[in-house]
Amino acid sequence: MIIEVNEQSPVPPYEQIRGRIVELVLSGELPPGTRLPSIRQLAGDLAVAPNTVARAFRELEAVGVLAS
Repeated sequence: MIIEVNEQSPVPPYEQIRGRIVELVLSGELPPGTRLPSIRQLAGDLAVAPNTVARAFRELEAVGVLAS
């Protein structure tokens, strides 16, 4: 799973993460049942705050893209 956050983008980091995960799901690169990294792990990998990843995950869960 490849996710990158562009610090120069006007799009907030949580939205970049959320959008990329949606792209991966729609393209089939992230099939149903795939386990995502933990919030802390992904935050560390992307060099963003854990709350940033948590917000992206919450929004994806609210629309049914993720299940915890």
